[in-house]
Amino acid sequence: MGLDEDGRLSRAQRLHLSGEAEAAERAYRCLLDDSELGASARHWLGFLLSQQDRLDEALPLLEQAVAADGSHAEWHFNLGLARARRGMDEPAAAALRRAAELDPTRYFYWTNLGAQLLRMGRGIDAEQALLQAERLDPQCPDAFYLLTQALLLQERHDEARRCNARGVLAEPPGKMPPLAQAQALCQLGRMDEAREMAEGWLRMRPDHPVARHLLAAFGGADAPAACAEAYVGSAFDAAAPSFEQDLARLRYRGPQWLTECLARHAPGGRALSALDLGCGTGLAGERLQPYVGRLDGVDLSGGMLAQAQAKGIYASLAQAELRAFLRSAGRRWQLIACMDTLTYLGDLDEVFACLARQTEAGGLLLFCVERLGDAAGDYQLHHSGRYRHASPYLDRLLGDKWSVLERAVMPMRDEAGCPVEGEFICAQRLA
Repeated sequence: MGLDEDGRLSRAQRLHLSGEAEAAERAYRCLLDDSELGASARHWLGFLLSQQDRLDEALPLLEQAVAADGSHAEWHFNLGLARARRGMDEPAAAALRRAAELDPTRYFYWTNLGAQLLRMGRGIDAEQALLQAERLDPQCPDAFYLLTQALLLQERHDEARRCNARGVLAEPPGKMPPLAQAQALCQLGRMDEAREMAEGWLRMRPDHPVARHLLAAFGGADAPAACAEAYVGSAFDAAAPSFEQDLARLRYRGPQWLTECLARHAPGGRALSALDLGCGTGLAGERLQPYVGRLDGVDLSGGMLAQAQAKGIYASLAQAELRAFLRSAGRRWQLIACMDTLTYLGDLDEVFACLARQTEAGGLLLFCVERLGDAAGDYQLHHSGRYRHASPYLDRLLGDKWSVLERAVMPMRDEAGCPVEGEFICAQRLA
């Protein structure tokens, strides 16, 4: 009798596919000792048990099937997946690679091999597997996202940013927000298309603050000296519910630097009066609290202030634009922190004039900006919608009113897994 001429294996597989797991398992087990069907039955029973997380039972069956007949790419693939789930890294990679060798036309063989190699920290090998997946299906985003991780492992950040952008643009229509698509276009240098998207938003909603600001960020209009209040307020109101989780995912370094800097430079005890300028949900305020007797906060977003209020660490909270708040402030502070806030202002001259007036002699100013690097000019509106500032500009702003106690150039946060370089400064107000 030829292989499965009586249809016993096919019936077992139909039970399996229809979700009748117990019946399928019994049917497969009846075939394990069959001289012709035994290897196939072992594979499919192993696959079924793997689906049920019964890996201790599944793995020996999958290995026996491959040992009996190593010609099936799918069998090696399922063995590789089961090994990966058990943390058997090298054997998993070997099985997945063999599957891809036997049938190099399967896109998902290469993506799974690449993902396994990434788990093992083998970025160069993963890159080669994922490039093969990309060649097979250049419109599927998975390979681009995994390839981004492989490039990040090799610290090839510019390539990683572009690769992630290609993944965003390969997503099905409607899955990604238009903003993410437009910024991906910018990352790939397709500025005309990004501007067309922003112009399209404005045609539909002529007064929309986000679309108007992003058109300028994409080079379709003159860059303003600061983000519009309506843009900042609406953006952060929308972000408030998940803000802290999002910053953790982006590995925002501001609070950690603030903690370390205060430990080095702030006086002991809780004697200081402090202002948290652009306080957001109170992430910086929590780090300031051990050093201050009174903590005031200000932010443009009502949603953010509601989160900060719930922490119970502020003596007062004001909803205001920070320059307007400083202009009208009727008091001075011994410590002012302005973390990840100046990125929404381009021209900082007025801000620093106000900061000098509102900080007591000997008081501390702790702030950070996104670093412009070697580009010309004092500041530049980036396609992210945030401003970047040049170090010489900061030097001029600090001038002879401040003594720099500490200055660090380091990543501020990650975007698409890539570090965004920031400049962190702690300065003391001179008498």
